[in-house]
Amino acid sequence: MTSPQVVRLPVRLSLRHKRWLYVTAVVLLASGLGWLVAHDLLGGRGEFGDAPHPSEPWWLRIHGAAAMGFLIGLGSLLPGHISRAWQMRRNHRSGLSILGMVALLIATGYGLYYVGDEQARPWISCVHWLIGLAAAGMAPLHVVLGRRRTAGNLATGRA
Repeated sequence: MTSPQVVRLPVRLSLRHKRWLYVTAVVLLASGLGWLVAHDLLGGRGEFGDAPHPSEPWWLRIHGAAAMGFLIGLGSLLPGHISRAWQMRRNHRSGLSILGMVALLIATGYGLYYVGDEQARPWISCVHWLIGLAAAGMAPLHVVLGRRRTAGNLATGRA
């Protein structure tokens, strides 16, 4: 009787997988920045006080759609990329940092959508976009560190 063969998913992402993650991440960043600019710099005074810029809801719609797409991509990383890299102890510090930031972005995004408290909302928003900017800087660092480590392993013969 033969034992079932164990299939090991690769750590390295396919080109299609990378494109999905990169495109959704760029749309997330651009739409978040678009909302931030529209909300903080382009709003005006209306008949009844501060008036939001007309593009604000559109930026949020795009941001929400991109977030859903990104979460699908993130979920698809769990069985291969994340679990294999964790087992191999490859680039796990920056990866854990990104996962922590994404968890905080999910929590604060949920808070922005469902917390109706007008006093908490500005604080949650500020934390959300600060973490978003930090994650936008950490993701390219994670990629560069992973590529550097892979290149070093290939040079020394440790694939």
